[in-house]
Amino acid sequence: MDKRTLFFVILILLIPITAHCQQSTIHIATDQAYWYPFTYSQGSQAKGIHIDMVQKALSNLNYAVKFYPRPWKRCLQETKDGKYNAIVSASYRPERAQYLIYPDDAAAALKSLWRITQVEYIVITHSDDAYIFDGDVKSLPQPVRAPLGYSIADDLKSAGIPVLEAPGIIDCARQLVESGRGAFVTPPQNAVELQLDKRFMGKLKLHPKPIKSKSYFMAFSIENQKLKQEEIVAIWNEIARLREDQDFMKALFNKYDGEK
Repeated sequence: MDKRTLFFVILILLIPITAHCQQSTIHIATDQAYWYPFTYSQGSQAKGIHIDMVQKALSNLNYAVKFYPRPWKRCLQETKDGKYNAIVSASYRPERAQYLIYPDDAAAALKSLWRITQVEYIVITHSDDAYIFDGDVKSLPQPVRAPLGYSIADDLKSAGIPVLEAPGIIDCARQLVESGRGAFVTPPQNAVELQLDKRFMGKLKLHPKPIKSKSYFMAFSIENQKLKQEEIVAIWNEIARLREDQDFMKALFNKYDGEK
């Protein structure tokens, strides 16, 4: 075989390898807002427990991954439009299921088998407010605040509760402290972080009774889906396996405890 023929044979062999490498990269939109320790951004880098879990699961399955921190509403819209292959991390909503692929139990299960993690939401009011949350959302002091685009805001609106949406959790806390009235909702982990922030220290009251508990998922774009259903299920299975790995999860939570 002459050198020219050998060159073309090697080139032909390399083409499918290159194509496979390109296909194995999964592009994921993720919320850039401060939702510590689950997802947040530091500079242009996506960080958080959900990010690390998905990255580890995909690495274990020999996928490359690239995260794109964006404002949450933009994450949803651009994943719907097909700019990204998946989104991390989204709770289930029927309208989102029109353009996102969720696990089969996402709509009905209170705690999905294929969730990344289960996240609770609690109520925060001003420390000077005598109000105590007893589980009745209609008793929440107005105005009720929530981060822009978060599904918990839609849940409250569906229950007939007016909601003021702020760009992020820090904005919700600042508005509450400055006005001295109302409430906002956030996961407990964020609430603890806010209590340690000098701007809010001693000014927030955390109500222990959860207002909501939700499963959060790696959901896949219908518009831009290059993976087969069995490949998507394999990713969800690997995420679930990692979630049940006590040593892995302990190390992960300890990592973010150390970054406080």
